[in-house]
Amino acid sequence: MTVVRGKLLDLPDPSRVRVTAVLVDLAGERAVGYVADEQGEITGQDQVAPDGDGLWELDLTPNAQITADAGDTAWAITEGRALDGTPNVTYVVVPESDDPWWLGDVRIALPGTALSTGTIVYVPGPEGPQGETGPTGATGSTGAQGPAGATGAQGPAGAKGDTGDTGPAGPDGATGADGAQGPKGDQGDTGPTGPQGLKGDTGDAGATGATGPTGPTGATGPTGATGPKGDPGDPATLWRRRDLPDPALADSLYTGSAPTISTAQTTTPTTGYIKYAPPLVTLSGSDVTGPYAYAGAGNFAIGASSPDTNYTLPTSKYPNTYASGQGIWSVEFGTDAQTFQVRFKYISSSTNYRLSVDGRKVTDLMQSSGGTTAGSGHMLTVDLGSAAPRRIRLDFYTMPFGGVYLPPSATMWRVPLQGGRLMVLGDSISDGSAQNTGAGAGTWFARAARLLGSTDAWEQGRGGTGYITPGSYATFGDRVAADVVAWAPTRLAIWGGYNDNTGSQSAIGSAAASLFSAVKTGLPNCQVLVIGCWAPTGSPAGSIVNTDTTLRTQAAAAGFPFVSPVTGSVYDVTGALIVTQGAWITSGNAAGYIGGDSVHPTDAGHVYLSRRIVAAWREVLAP
Repeated sequence: MTVVRGKLLDLPDPSRVRVTAVLVDLAGERAVGYVADEQGEITGQDQVAPDGDGLWELDLTPNAQITADAGDTAWAITEGRALDGTPNVTYVVVPESDDPWWLGDVRIALPGTALSTGTIVYVPGPEGPQGETGPTGATGSTGAQGPAGATGAQGPAGAKGDTGDTGPAGPDGATGADGAQGPKGDQGDTGPTGPQGLKGDTGDAGATGATGPTGPTGATGPTGATGPKGDPGDPATLWRRRDLPDPALADSLYTGSAPTISTAQTTTPTTGYIKYAPPLVTLSGSDVTGPYAYAGAGNFAIGASSPDTNYTLPTSKYPNTYASGQGIWSVEFGTDAQTFQVRFKYISSSTNYRLSVDGRKVTDLMQSSGGTTAGSGHMLTVDLGSAAPRRIRLDFYTMPFGGVYLPPSATMWRVPLQGGRLMVLGDSISDGSAQNTGAGAGTWFARAARLLGSTDAWEQGRGGTGYITPGSYATFGDRVAADVVAWAPTRLAIWGGYNDNTGSQSAIGSAAASLFSAVKTGLPNCQVLVIGCWAPTGSPAGSIVNTDTTLRTQAAAAGFPFVSPVTGSVYDVTGALIVTQGAWITSGNAAGYIGGDSVHPTDAGHVYLSRRIVAAWREVLAP
């Protein structure tokens, strides 16, 4: 490996720039290379951030060691973008070297590209000026060393004299014998011990005085007045009116250049594009797993057999199975691509989508995917007109997702969702009908989510269901654990009752009390709004009015705020009336907001309902 270095000049914060290296052929197209003595393929993409001085370095395989089907290769080094948004790309051939190389010393021009057209200055960094050194005087020559004289021979050593004899030692004197030890004297007998004297008697203890009687306990003083109610919690986890987005902007349309969008029945992307696959989909070739943020659903899965193994769907909504579960969800990601392609499976004419750019929807309503043959793979191509960093959102309805393809010069990154997790547990007024576009992705709920600043909006409605009515699915109480509590929403709207209103009010009340208790126990910190019984005419039947009253009573008992569609009245957590805003549907507006079935809202009706519900919800929020 060889280290290639570069430096970015005149940038206030070079560390925000990303420098990437991608292997390309001499036409500039992405290439796959191999090294003879190593397993695996070389494709890039290496990435590094410059330091605070703009210096960066990448450790790259020398091109001479790389074999590719495309022939000779080079490395495409991208150093951020120019002011017009185009990438700053330099092509280099990396030599085999133990020493580092500067980018400008190894750059090449691809065929048809002038080397001098680059926009980056390649220098190893400016050096400070060196001071002048004064001249050094000439050094004189050293004279020749004379010859050393010969060393004289060492004379012979004289003979050592004899050592004289040692005289004999005198004899030691004899030691005298020890005298005998005398016998030890006897020890005298111990005298007898005298008798112990008698112990004197202990004197009598004095009598203990009697304990005096305990005085009577004084009366308990009166309880002080109850102090004011404390702060309901961390404001970061609660909606407050002042934190909500500007409604004039939150649900507005994208004002940039209109994207060019087309659909083709194919699963083959533009040549050279890289697949950013959904998690769980098997990768091949240059594929990578995309850094997607899924919104509105969870428990994503791929199908059990081909071609569904290439597509993902969520299973977080009853009946919680692939292809028959939740068809309404969204995906968000960041990219700097001008053009990207979305792979999807076409199901039917219900296969719809909506594109949003930088938080603004490109179209107000869901759009047809443009698919042709049911069950086949398609590619949706989106051209945004220019390359620039953007936040992309795709809302799906009945549209299995197979990933996004980007050109090799583009990148993708994860973007966080905002505004907490908003959810609705409801019936077809939230789940959509034939009277509106895009089913649940086109009802009041998606619009209300934008007006409340929540990008993670879970539409958990099922048509025909209610508190005591299962319809073709299950009652609210049977779904709440798996479809609501398990996903820990931070805000929850519960809207039902219309499908129950002809039933027993006692049964409706008991089912509502049980449901609200399960929500309070499972989601103690969730902000909940209960919406009463839907009334699609200006003269609601008595059973609708009664159901609305029953639900209001149970919401107050549970400590949940309540809004009545029948009267427009908003009640706080104690059941006290806050404000009356007037009936939602009247004899004067029903024709404009209710569809031909006389029950379900039209597209215009859902726009209207989103405004009414958000206005009511704002009334119960802290300032």
